[in-house]
Amino acid sequence: MKSLQITIIGLIILGAGGVLFAEEPAPARELSPMMTEIMATMEVARLEVADLKLRYEAATDNEAAMEIMREVSRVKKESRVEMMRIQLRYARLDGNDELVTELEEIVARMTAPTRTGSPIPRAPDFR
Repeated sequence: MKSLQITIIGLIILGAGGVLFAEEPAPARELSPMMTEIMATMEVARLEVADLKLRYEAATDNEAAMEIMREVSRVKKESRVEMMRIQLRYARLDGNDELVTELEEIVARMTAPTRTGSPIPRAPDFR
């Protein structure tokens, strides 16, 4: 599959009578260091998921396909946690205690072990 890259160089709106509106492109803004890290994390996750998708399409049995889908879920969750941790690190550097507390709580909830619990007992047979 080929990828398509589009670069927007300006905005021109054409009407029946010609150019109705033209705008120069906005100057490119440099990403903050935090956003650069977040974007890199997102790209790594995107590449991992793309690889897993190829493996899923080549899977020969249901168990292998299900294991790949679990791996996709794990990769996506880990990337979301990592993005929160990046924001947490920058909030600490900025001394934003309120945001630090909020992000720590979010990361704790995201990384807490999930309860599988015990199966629901079957109702007794009343026949």
